[in-house]
Amino acid sequence: MRCAARYFRAMTEPRNLLAAEKSPYLLQHRDNPVWWHPWGAEAFERARREDKPVFLSIGYSTCYWCHVMEHDSFEQQAVADVLNKHFVSIKVDREEFPDVDQIYMDVVVGIHGHGGWPMSVFLTPERKPFWGGTFFYRDTFIQILGGIAHTWQTERHKAVSSSDELMRYLESRQERPQDRSGAGVVSPEVLRLAEEQLLGRLDSAAGGFGGAPKFPPSQQLMFLMRTYASHGGAAALEALRITLSGMARGGLFDQVGGGFHRYSVDAAWAIPHFEKMLYDNGLLAQVYLEAFQLTGEALYGEVARKTLRYLTTEMVDESGGFHSAEDAGEVEREGEFYAWTPAQVREALADEQSAARLCALLGISEEGNFERSTSVPHLISDQAWRESCEPAMQAALERLRLAREKRARPHRDTKVLSGWNGLAIAACAKGFQVLGDGELLAAAERAAQLIFDRLWSPETGLQRRFCAGSAGINAVLEDYAYLIEGLIALFAASGQGTWLERAALLQDEQDRRLWSAKHRAYRASASEGLIVEVCEWSDGATPSPNGTSLSNLTNLAELTGESRFAARAAELESGIPAEATAYPAQFCSTLRAVMLRRAPASVCVAVEPSGSPGPSSEVRALWKAFLPFTVAPWGVEGERNQGLFAGRSAIGKKVAFYVCRGQSCEQPTVESQRAVDVCSTGIPFASRRR
Repeated sequence: MRCAARYFRAMTEPRNLLAAEKSPYLLQHRDNPVWWHPWGAEAFERARREDKPVFLSIGYSTCYWCHVMEHDSFEQQAVADVLNKHFVSIKVDREEFPDVDQIYMDVVVGIHGHGGWPMSVFLTPERKPFWGGTFFYRDTFIQILGGIAHTWQTERHKAVSSSDELMRYLESRQERPQDRSGAGVVSPEVLRLAEEQLLGRLDSAAGGFGGAPKFPPSQQLMFLMRTYASHGGAAALEALRITLSGMARGGLFDQVGGGFHRYSVDAAWAIPHFEKMLYDNGLLAQVYLEAFQLTGEALYGEVARKTLRYLTTEMVDESGGFHSAEDAGEVEREGEFYAWTPAQVREALADEQSAARLCALLGISEEGNFERSTSVPHLISDQAWRESCEPAMQAALERLRLAREKRARPHRDTKVLSGWNGLAIAACAKGFQVLGDGELLAAAERAAQLIFDRLWSPETGLQRRFCAGSAGINAVLEDYAYLIEGLIALFAASGQGTWLERAALLQDEQDRRLWSAKHRAYRASASEGLIVEVCEWSDGATPSPNGTSLSNLTNLAELTGESRFAARAAELESGIPAEATAYPAQFCSTLRAVMLRRAPASVCVAVEPSGSPGPSSEVRALWKAFLPFTVAPWGVEGERNQGLFAGRSAIGKKVAFYVCRGQSCEQPTVESQRAVDVCSTGIPFASRRR
């Protein structure tokens, strides 16, 4: 009995409970003296039992300032003593629980007008927030903890009153006026207003919309490319050119190893915050592929190629899944992996002339533009950009990359997330179509297969995370939406009907689990324990999952002919909140979806003659055209007879293109340009030229 009692005490005494977690972020904190709990009912039950407030800390494993706060506060016994005595502490990986993160980030933004990570929020045992902030240095943090503990113990009514006020704020954010006519709120005037708002905020010197810090505006650029295709406009094209050039030439883009960093700390895109996120690179690869299609500018295609090479060589493992992120570097050594001195370049190249030219092109100087007299490589002009693509300079850059590989590489978060993998799958599939690289298609197929092998079952539905050999955490809306988008792109690139069938399967599952009749939109999550139901339409670092879902439903309706997808798309569009009319530039992914519905969307099925080894030059010519409102799958006559390919054949020994809208098809043509012209008709507002 005494042994049993000792065992029970050992199992119930407070301690750090993160050692058994899978999240790389939580495991980074498993040795902290803070008695961390993972997110879940147990922590809140303890808070109720001990009558303590909850300290909720949210971050992610590649977050630089999360590392700083860990070293400065959470590793320090003085901080742990206060937290352990007066609070129940919970650590959350925002990449595992974006639904939890979104709710409490809204709280912090509501209090301070801005947010970020690490996020620090104080809750009642009922999970209701009463105060929050972001990063705090140790002395300030201890003072805050002491003040909140005192308030909880002696003036709790203040905490309760603040909690009630913040709950009203959170609930009011979801009470959005909607157009009950069923026609939605996005008119041609709203689209024009969005364009005007973006162009009005353009940094005409360096590109981007607004000042520093600058985040890559993937959704805004995709929207502007569609408005330009619709009605032209020199201002939109110039905004695209300046921004695409500024990002690609600056330090935001890793000139040596490829891929984009998280954001730029300055207005000129020169000095980045050095994290690399899977979602940014998946989205920006698509942006540059589309820009290459739209303009024919080879430099955009080269940026896309290098970004996709980074994803498929540096961000995958033997399972085939894409990893989540790479760190910015060690605390107080941020960016050290990426920065150079002229001496280091000379040593790597062993060729004074090549080193001097490369340093000139990349702005690597003795005085440097970064810390410790080092330079973050950046191309000093568009001419330098073109010169850097010459074979000799590409070879020199490759030698620089190989030399850099000998440095200690920043930490990589190796968890595989369904939704972010969906963005990478879409980018690789489109990259195969536009660039003709078969390895990109293979990489997309491997990642998609991993998800259906390890993260999907009819019983549990889609899981969000695969890490350390196991899957877990129910998927949220972004997982379904982004993965469905990726599968549609993979179907178009491969012609394999399985991927379309799985996209439809996931869409039905998304409807079953996440549709909100009240909001006529999809809930961000069906997880238990969330204090509000969130149906988000605006874009953040990633596109709105509801906006993405509207595009998915529209494409699925065209590709499958199933009326349920068209009906749901109409209902979802009618749920777009009226606030989208006031500042539509915040809703660019939703605006793109509405444009797709207005186009109307089309399908161009390409059927190759029997025995064809792969997509012909005619199909590749179609794929290289900018057709943002068309899905263009291909197949070989006699090999793919199901669905869209049923009853369709090549014409003689030539590929046949069948352009269809609303299940009604034009007469087939063997001319790719004719197919492009047909697909280009009906683009919304195309007749309104400026």
